[in-house]
Amino acid sequence: MRKMIGTVLSLAVCVMLALLATAHGAKAESDSDYFFDGEGTYYVIGAQLGANLTFSEGTFLPGLSNGRLSEKRDCTRFRFEEQGPNRYVIRPDCATNAYLTYGYAGQLVAEKDTGRIPDRGLWRVIPQQGGAQIVNVANGQRLVTYGVEPALKAASETEPVTSESSSLWLLVKTTCYGIDEQAQVRELQPEEKTVEKAITRSSEEPFCNLFNFSWGPLSRAEDFHFSVDDPEVLAVSQAGNITVNGMGEATITARHRFTGQWLTAKLHVSNNAIIIVPGFMGSELKNKDGDKIWSESLLNALSDGINLSALSKFKSLASPRSGDGVTAFDNHFGALDLNKNMYKMLSRTFGKDYTIEFYAYDWRRSSETTGSELARYLEGKNYDNIIFVTHSFGGLVCGQALAESETLREHTALLCMVGVPVNGTAGIAQAWAQDLFGNVLGLGSFGSMENSAIRKIICTLPSVYEMLPSVYAVEQLGTVGNCSSYSTFLSACAKSCSSFDKSLAEAAGRATSRLFIDGVSVFDMVPTKLFGGIGYDTATSVSVSGGKLDFSNTTDGDGVVSRSNCSAGLSEEATVEEFSGRHLWLLEEDAVLSGVADAIRATAE
Repeated sequence: MRKMIGTVLSLAVCVMLALLATAHGAKAESDSDYFFDGEGTYYVIGAQLGANLTFSEGTFLPGLSNGRLSEKRDCTRFRFEEQGPNRYVIRPDCATNAYLTYGYAGQLVAEKDTGRIPDRGLWRVIPQQGGAQIVNVANGQRLVTYGVEPALKAASETEPVTSESSSLWLLVKTTCYGIDEQAQVRELQPEEKTVEKAITRSSEEPFCNLFNFSWGPLSRAEDFHFSVDDPEVLAVSQAGNITVNGMGEATITARHRFTGQWLTAKLHVSNNAIIIVPGFMGSELKNKDGDKIWSESLLNALSDGINLSALSKFKSLASPRSGDGVTAFDNHFGALDLNKNMYKMLSRTFGKDYTIEFYAYDWRRSSETTGSELARYLEGKNYDNIIFVTHSFGGLVCGQALAESETLREHTALLCMVGVPVNGTAGIAQAWAQDLFGNVLGLGSFGSMENSAIRKIICTLPSVYEMLPSVYAVEQLGTVGNCSSYSTFLSACAKSCSSFDKSLAEAAGRATSRLFIDGVSVFDMVPTKLFGGIGYDTATSVSVSGGKLDFSNTTDGDGVVSRSNCSAGLSEEATVEEFSGRHLWLLEEDAVLSGVADAIRATAE
């Protein structure tokens, strides 16, 4: 979660640009909510501290609230009522019969309105570079902050801001607060914040991506002054885009023009990358209108009970097709934060030497389609050495990319596969046959949706069919008892699994067969490290009985994929490192984090 002071600084950013524009006689229409333009309700924020003026009705003594806009919000909002040209009464929103004035010692106080407002209760607002001054009409003194205490001070209006006090205020319309969080600066601290990261020779990464926020109406690249200590290595444009001029190390510093905060990126120009490829349901999805159709908020809405809007969005996941407008978006952690611990560990441990990427994709589609896209994407990046960290279906996507591109195989230094059913798993067939998709995946029944309703959607997804036992598993490994042909296996699936689409299953068989080149699995063609979860009731074997599927369960699996499924069909050297863990959350397990880190270190040595 973004810290509240970060929100205040975000608000400060948006208002300052507009104030400067006003001072030069220009006003951007899109900034109309972000600066003082006369009568209205505003947050009054100290430019020096980034904390907002607040009002306590019990003491009638205003103070600064350390930026907690969400606490007692009515008492952090002030109404400016015009009483003549640039003469305003300032009233707390939570005390409409009070107005701000000054006491005998010069401190800011509030008095009850008795009908006539004296001059000492009127204020002028004077735009200045870096903020605005609030000046009392009666004595000409300015409202200032000393630490957290607002008071009045007699001084010239052009006196510079000092570390001890400040007369600069940011007047932000209350409509500015609550702008979509994607547009707000995230975790911008009141002190220097530094990241260390590796970027590649071909990188043109926006500076804001290094700190996980987006340029938007509350913070724009032009709000910062950029400097680079070694321009022969890196350059940064006024739009905040980084370009690489050479190999080596360089530091970019971005200082905010108005708040004085700064962000420093110590960048190492390398050409190596670690790519996280999440599993089934592991990427957030949105439709062509930008609405999220798979995300944590959607899942929460479904879990809370009947929610027609959420149900409609979930149902729109069904029957993926080319051009349907559904796209995945990279938030680094994936859906439900399933990759959060892994991404943070990789960034913290290896971020100096590797570019860390989270590859978001539409997990509904065939691994063949998505794998081809991944191969093209990585070929365009021209990485020298690539380490993959894959989970579940993401391992099959990665396998398809490796099958697609010999160049990619040559540049793959390590493939870490966590809970990947390399040749399918009986667990998916059992979930289907017994209508346990929600439970087996660790998501329950979504509260308002029965498992049968979930099945009717999931059975339309090509990706699900590709996680069933593959042609190779059935016909070469004999992993399905009493069944020697893939066709017989599919017939048993059709009898056991409601809504089973045999044509999608046949296409899945063709897709997964691409994971073998001249009879050798692509997973045996690159250095591979396997991880498998145990300790949960899992279908570890399946057989055909009476034309239907029959399952046997043990605890030698993660609830979906058995330990043996993680290496089925691979060379004898492909041993599985086991640990206790449930399938959906495998990348959050400490044992997996440690094992992946050790494998990467061994590869780098």
